[in-house]
Amino acid sequence: MNFIEVLLSQKIKSGVHRVCGDYCVCERTEAGTLYVLCDGIGSGVYANIAAILSAERLTGLMRGGMPQREAAELVASSMHRARSEDIPYSAFSVALVLPDGFFTVYTYDAPTPVFLGASGASALTPRFYNAGYEVIAESEGRLREGDALLLMSDGVTQSGMGHGYGLGIGSEGAADFINRNYKTVPVNELPEQLTKYCASLANRRYEDDTTAALLHCRKAAELTLLTGPPSRPNMDKTYAEIILNGGGGKKVVCGSTTLDIIARELGVPAEAVMGDASLGAPPEYTLPGVDLAAEGAVTLNQVCNIIDEPPELFEEENVVQKLCVMLKASDVVHLHIGTAANDAHESLFFKQMGVRLRRSAIKDLTEKLRGMGKLVTEKYY
Repeated sequence: MNFIEVLLSQKIKSGVHRVCGDYCVCERTEAGTLYVLCDGIGSGVYANIAAILSAERLTGLMRGGMPQREAAELVASSMHRARSEDIPYSAFSVALVLPDGFFTVYTYDAPTPVFLGASGASALTPRFYNAGYEVIAESEGRLREGDALLLMSDGVTQSGMGHGYGLGIGSEGAADFINRNYKTVPVNELPEQLTKYCASLANRRYEDDTTAALLHCRKAAELTLLTGPPSRPNMDKTYAEIILNGGGGKKVVCGSTTLDIIARELGVPAEAVMGDASLGAPPEYTLPGVDLAAEGAVTLNQVCNIIDEPPELFEEENVVQKLCVMLKASDVVHLHIGTAANDAHESLFFKQMGVRLRRSAIKDLTEKLRGMGKLVTEKYY
């Protein structure tokens, strides 16, 4: 499967301000990748608050089930009051990329997006329509592996204004810059190079908050994790076959009972790996077809405790650190969760040791992984 990687460069207006008036939000679900870029009026704290309010409202409406177009129209029409009243105002771009790569972008008072494909970059051709008293632009297209979609604040498109560019470089100028550089500059460096170019047009100053967000479509790094025995024994075979038929990516099993079920159903041996017990990590096992195998609740609890630590601290000395490294390196994590009760996890000893129930550890870990920008899917058995 493909993954929409966000490559972001954001610069604060040169001067006294310490916060950016542009604000971005990315949410990933199985239904697609939602990306919102809001540009609050002015700069500094007031602009930042306006941008945050608009971004949270857009994502909140769509999270609640409102279609992308209706959410964009509702927020845009509400901005009409800001033209005559002292209330926060924000321009915005809201993009939704579906799993098949088809995307739709609604922009309000914001620059036209730029599409980057195999043949180069070009500004999209939007369709304009009215939403109440305001005008919205709608653009659409398809991202295939290697393609990218550039969303910008007007700090990019208005750069150069008063320095030889009448109204700024515009979306066409941003596309021209990419075309001059994308064959020699790595894609992950393009947004930073673009914002630096904007400053170079104004004596190395940012005359406005400047944001360039490149939504890059690439092959996903996937990880499939099985933990917990299924609720019914007749599901064991189907559950175990995920190891064989679960698609590409790394395979991880967390849980000694889970490991026994998979070994039995697949007819392969599971063996313990001799490790250093002084490190405080649970045992590690080997199983053909599985990249990493360990105990369940204890491992997940310990992973949850340290997953937020900087990557350079992990030396992969034990199974917990190894799993953290694998999770951090993954774009997409598929969780297959057996729901059979384990009375041992309810014991006073586990509570005394601070070991949360498997379901609690999974919930906390899932929230942390999503907070790190990863797509997490969950399936229960």
